[in-house]
Amino acid sequence: MPTLHLRSTFCRSLCAALVLSASSTAHAQDCKADDYSPICTDMRAQAVYDQADSALNAAYQRLLKTLSQPRNEDIDYPALKTRFIEAQRQWVRFRDSECAAWYLINQAGTGRNADQMTCLLRRTQQRTQQLQEWQSNLP
Repeated sequence: MPTLHLRSTFCRSLCAALVLSASSTAHAQDCKADDYSPICTDMRAQAVYDQADSALNAAYQRLLKTLSQPRNEDIDYPALKTRFIEAQRQWVRFRDSECAAWYLINQAGTGRNADQMTCLLRRTQQRTQQLQEWQSNLP
């Protein structure tokens, strides 16, 4: 039962995030550039993060395509791909946990969402750069 509960909670969270992401991008466009209200600031931050996340996903997909080769005399690509996928999953868990901690540090303040989004954005941009380095160093 605990596994089913976790999956159900995960699915609800994912659906909520997708709806929020789609609506925040649309609403962020409704906010004027000089509107620094928390909701507009949060929506703009979400839109910037969504772009960074798309870039991360594109870099990840390119790298997976490169790793989708048969084993050769130099590299065991199937084993490398398996380990890399697991490493990426662990990285996502780490990023989400670390950024959730940033939220908790500032949970009483109005900047808590911005702090969490800044963490997500920076970690995502850093990981995108790491994946690009992986890509450029593979034969």
